[in-house]
Amino acid sequence: MREDDFIGQKFYWFSGEVQDIDDPEKWNRVKVKCHGYHPEGIEKEHLPWATVMMPTTSAGTHNVGANHHLEEGSWVIGFFRDGASAQDPVVIGSITTSFLGIPDLHSSASITNKIYRSKAGHLIELQNEEGNESIKVTHGKKGAYIEIDSDGVINISSTTGAINVTTTKGVNVTSSGDDVIVASGVGKKTKIV
Repeated sequence: MREDDFIGQKFYWFSGEVQDIDDPEKWNRVKVKCHGYHPEGIEKEHLPWATVMMPTTSAGTHNVGANHHLEEGSWVIGFFRDGASAQDPVVIGSITTSFLGIPDLHSSASITNKIYRSKAGHLIELQNEEGNESIKVTHGKKGAYIEIDSDGVINISSTTGAINVTTTKGVNVTSSGDDVIVASGVGKKTKIV
């Protein structure tokens, strides 16, 4: 059997660094400089596009799925589907690193506080600590956030802009307790019953 057949060959894996994430076909691929396979100084134009393996929570069919979150400079692990030919790479995961002493993980991340941080600094925090469970989504540049705290209270905060609620049917605020609804800066169109 030939060494570049898809079935029955040796497993050729790689570690490498993502060089390009702008897939012109929008197929969720990246270009990876694979250590030990590609020479130093290789131009990214000469690297093959690598398929990014996604979790089973991404259907990957008929316009249903998700995009990867790799960035240029991400370190990844993968294998070559075509074996020794090394022209059909598949990325199976990324490796958390510490570049110039700066860790990839957010400083608030822990075994109970699961955090996703985007390139722009947006944060999604899922706090799983017993008795302190909460969900928080924070804007990376302006600091505005939406939070569901451990008591189930929903907090919406914007320190730099308005909070807009848009609907074609009206807005209903219902409280079954003795809480008071306070509106300040009330305009002519505001009605509190």
